[in-house]
Amino acid sequence: MAASRKLYYFLFAAAVLVVLWILTIPAVLPEDIRAAYLTYFNIIRAITIVIFGALALELVASVITRRLKHLGREVYLIRNVILVVGYIVIGVMILAVFEVTGITAVAGATVSGLIIGLGLQPILANLFAGLIILGTGFLRPGTEVKISGGLPLSAVAFPAYKMFSRDEFMPTLRGVVMEVGLLHTKILSDGGEMVKIPNNLAFSNSVVMEEKEEPKTVRVRYEFPVEYDPDKVLAKIQEALNKIFQDFRVYVEEQSDKNYYIILVVAKTPPNVKVREFRSEILKQIIKVHKELTVERK
Repeated sequence: MAASRKLYYFLFAAAVLVVLWILTIPAVLPEDIRAAYLTYFNIIRAITIVIFGALALELVASVITRRLKHLGREVYLIRNVILVVGYIVIGVMILAVFEVTGITAVAGATVSGLIIGLGLQPILANLFAGLIILGTGFLRPGTEVKISGGLPLSAVAFPAYKMFSRDEFMPTLRGVVMEVGLLHTKILSDGGEMVKIPNNLAFSNSVVMEEKEEPKTVRVRYEFPVEYDPDKVLAKIQEALNKIFQDFRVYVEEQSDKNYYIILVVAKTPPNVKVREFRSEILKQIIKVHKELTVERK
């Protein structure tokens, strides 16, 4: 529906442009009106370049999206880069139509650029951050990331009782990059929410790349009652984890209070295994050991 509506808008604009170009033909208008009309015809040329250039870019982008589907989310990165380059070319062509040289552009940008730059500072910051992200490719669609630095949905203020209000606060965003645009980056959070964050925020804050290929050290702590023999607990956990994992160590770390002591498992994730899945599997094995020991004591 949206695509057909865009097509109707384009056909209407193209029809209007055709009529405007026909008016330049001699004998269609009186010569004096035609001469005055041609004086402002550069505006029509610029509008023509914008409309047909944008159409050509959208066609190229749609063809690329269809032909490179096998790349997954990476195809949106390629698509956005092509759109950025294309719109820059369209801008240069419009400047050429109005015969704006480099020196003229620099001279005009001295004052107007200062005024526009101050007014559009947030937009320009996100735009240039998006161009850098697209150019360097350090945030790619499909990459699992964790962005820290404070991403408030709505501020939670003091006093402390405000912590029990309905205000939400997102101190850390963890999820999968879905698309990198010119102004925003779309991230599908672990909670299933599609979050659009400004590119400047993604560029300036700390970004942790969840690379599965690199082994990571995982620490899992678990409490056991003091009634359970620590030597037996360590032996049972060692036996249970030996069936699944290779590189790990088990310790009695500390006594949490008079009734419990804490077991610490330090392990390294195998290649291409996510940290959360690995940690969850270790915790499941420890819980099973706890249940077995509880049954034995009954």
